Amino acid sequence: MYLIRNLLNVLSLPMCFALLLFSGCTNTEDFANPLDPENLRTAGAPDGLILFAGDEQVRVTWNDTGQAGIKSYRIYRRSTGGTDTEFKQVGSIDAPANEFVDAQNLENDRRDASGRLIAYEYRVTYVDVNGVETPDPTNPPTEGEEPLRIWKTAFATPSVPPPAPTVTLGDPTDLTVKLFWEGYEFPHDFSIFRVYGALDLGDDKPLQFKLITEPKRDRLYYFDHAFEKDGIRKVYRVAGVDEFGAEAITTITAASPNLPPAPPKNVRVRYLARSLFNTKYDAVISWTPNLEADLAGYQLYTQDAAGKLLPRPAVGPKDRTFTIIGEDPILVGQSLEFRKYFITAFDDTAGPDGRRDESSLVEAKP
Repeated sequence: MYLIRNLLNVLSLPMCFALLLFSGCTNTEDFANPLDPENLRTAGAPDGLILFAGDEQVRVTWNDTGQAGIKSYRIYRRSTGGTDTEFKQVGSIDAPANEFVDAQNLENDRRDASGRLIAYEYRVTYVDVNGVETPDPTNPPTEGEEPLRIWKTAFATPSVPPPAPTVTLGDPTDLTVKLFWEGYEFPHDFSIFRVYGALDLGDDKPLQFKLITEPKRDRLYYFDHAFEKDGIRKVYRVAGVDEFGAEAITTITAASPNLPPAPPKNVRVRYLARSLFNTKYDAVISWTPNLEADLAGYQLYTQDAAGKLLPRPAVGPKDRTFTIIGEDPILVGQSLEFRKYFITAFDDTAGPDGRRDESSLVEAKP
């Protein structure tokens, strides 16, 4: 108690108030968990609510955190005008899905008597394995609460979208998928393109699309370099978007091509004599490391007198030099010559023929 009295004598009144406020907030509120019903920023509603308008429909998306305790999501809607101004449930979808397409009695370009657009407002709840819904739609957060919790909503106005892009795949490149939509016919109210992507996990698992990029109208392509392995399948949505936010989507599936890595660069060899009394030497081979995420290592080769390639050691992906000790020269014609050395890079996925997927050979230059 003596220590507390001395501390209070030292601290000013504003500092004491700040400490008490900080203590109260940290003891009663988990700001890090958006699904906490007491979270002031979300009121427990799923975070990241975004709407995408379409022709008499709205696509509702949110962040799925992957928590095992979430059973499903419920979607609610009301109108900013007309008679449907109270929130009503328009759909439900099982977790871990994180989007819902609402096409129930939606009208394009609705306007009020003054000509202003009438929007649709949405909010989302989650239902846990015990059937508890959060936030509780029968007792939602109110503006009079103290402290105020905010159950975020989002607005959208359906509209006839622009034409959907015609999407084609570009030439295969290692760990890259190339999407093109050349020849797009722009309507007068065109705004931007959107590209979404989702991993195709198979086994009828739901696709969780995320917005990847929003190319401007003069960029009719997108290259996806976000692959770490050959054969990874993704589903893409490429959308044309108008000024109202209405979008028309083309869906296309592609996999990262099963191609070998690029050959190593700057490959060099140094010949180091082992002794003055014999012809044996050490071959020190060096190269600039590859940057591919799926790189598994490098394979060294030697060329014999007949020109045949003989495999030598395989080294790891982080190596950038290797010494072959105690090499003998080879007889070429009437003279002894140093051997020639070559190197390839290989990845961690077998090629289409089932063999190790190696790059083209690169000769080590003396």
